[in-house]
Amino acid sequence: MSDASELRLIDPKCYAEQGYPHEIWAELRRETPVHFFEPPGWPSFWAITKHADIVEISKQPDIFLNAPGMTLVRKRDEDGEAAAQRQQIKTVINMDPPEHRKYRTVASPYFSPRAMGRLDTQVAQTARQLVDGLGREGECDFITEIASLHPLKVIARILGVPEADEPFILKLTNELFGSEDPEFQRSEDRETGMREMFAEFWDYFSKIMEQRRREPRDDLASVFANARIDGEPMGALETMGYCLIAFTAGHETTRGAIGGGFLAMLENPAVRRRWARDPDLTPRAVDEIIRYVTPVNHMVRTANRDYELRGQHIRRGDRLVLFYASANRDEEIFDAPGEIRLDRYPNRHLAFGVGEHFCMGAHLARKTSGTLFHELVTRLESVELIGTPTRTASNLVPGLKHLPIRYRLTASA
Repeated sequence: MSDASELRLIDPKCYAEQGYPHEIWAELRRETPVHFFEPPGWPSFWAITKHADIVEISKQPDIFLNAPGMTLVRKRDEDGEAAAQRQQIKTVINMDPPEHRKYRTVASPYFSPRAMGRLDTQVAQTARQLVDGLGREGECDFITEIASLHPLKVIARILGVPEADEPFILKLTNELFGSEDPEFQRSEDRETGMREMFAEFWDYFSKIMEQRRREPRDDLASVFANARIDGEPMGALETMGYCLIAFTAGHETTRGAIGGGFLAMLENPAVRRRWARDPDLTPRAVDEIIRYVTPVNHMVRTANRDYELRGQHIRRGDRLVLFYASANRDEEIFDAPGEIRLDRYPNRHLAFGVGEHFCMGAHLARKTSGTLFHELVTRLESVELIGTPTRTASNLVPGLKHLPIRYRLTASA
C-alpha cells in the first residue's frame, strides 16, 4: 500500500476530513488482514482488521499487553513532559493481568445491569429535558446541544459532580480526545496545552477525592476515593486514572455513538421511520448503531513474545493495532455489514472490546444512547441536515463535533 493509504489509517487529520477508511479496511480484510506498516513519523505496527483475529488477540492478555500503550501516537508524542505526565496516571485500561483484574473489581459492580437499573428514571428525565429544551421546531447543532450534553449530564450525576462544573469537564474531554484538533487545542504548542490540561484535571479531581474521603456519598466518586486494593487504599495514580476513564472515555464514546447514529439516520430516513413505528426495537437498534458507528476506532496491543498469526511472524515488542471499526464490517461475521439493520441478531460486534478489557461501561452506554434515541425517534416529525457535518481530528475516537440540523418535534408525553 502507498504512504497515503498508511496515513489514511492513522492520521487524525485524515479522519477529520474523510471519516473512517472503510474502503482500505475492506481491501486489507480481503488481501492482507495482518499487514505490517511503517508510516513516516509514526511507530511501525501490524494492522489487524479481521473480527476473528481481534478476538484471538484480545483473549490472550498474557501474550498481547496493554501496559506499553493502548493507542497509536506519533513518534514525537511518545516522549516529552506531557507524555510522561500521561503515563503517571494509571488507568485500568492500561493494566494487564493480574493487576488489571484487581483494579477492575473496584468499579465493575457499580456498572452491572442490576446496578444500572436504578438510573432508568434519571437517564430518561435527562433525555426528555434536553429534547424539550429544543422547542417544537427550529435549528440546532445536534452534537453540542444534545449528543454531548446527554452523556455528560448522566456521567456527572453518577460521579456526583456539580452541574455547574459540567462545561469545565466537557472542555477537558474535548482537549484530551481532540488534542490534534485546532478547535480544541488550548495552545499552539500541543505539548504545553496537554501539560496544562492534565494539571487542571489532577487539581480538580484531587479536591473531589479528598472531599469524598472526608464525607462519602452514594456516588461513583466516593467509590473511587475510598477503594482498597489488597487491603490498602488505592493509590493516587490509579484513583486519578479511574476519574479520567469515567469522565472522558465514558462521555466521549457515548457522544460518538449518538452523533454518528443520528447522522446515519439522517442519511437513511427509512431507518428512523421504522424505529419510530416500532420503538420496542430500541435494545437491538442501539447495538446495531454502536456496531455501525464504532466510536472507539482502535486499541493497541504489544506482543510479549513471538507469535504466528495468519502466517505472519509477529515478534516480541511489535505493536498490533486492533481496528474495531474494520472488524465490525467483517463480511464473514455480518450480513450486509454496510447496512443498518435495526433488528440485527445476533450482533457480535466488538465496539465494546472483547475479553479482559471488555468495556465496564457498556450497559451504561447502551442505556444512555438508547433512552435518547427512543425520545428522539418517537417525537421527531421531520429532520434534515442544513450544513456539513464535521469530525474531530482523532484516530482514537473520530466522532462528529458539529451536526447542524433543522427539526420539528411533537410535544413530550
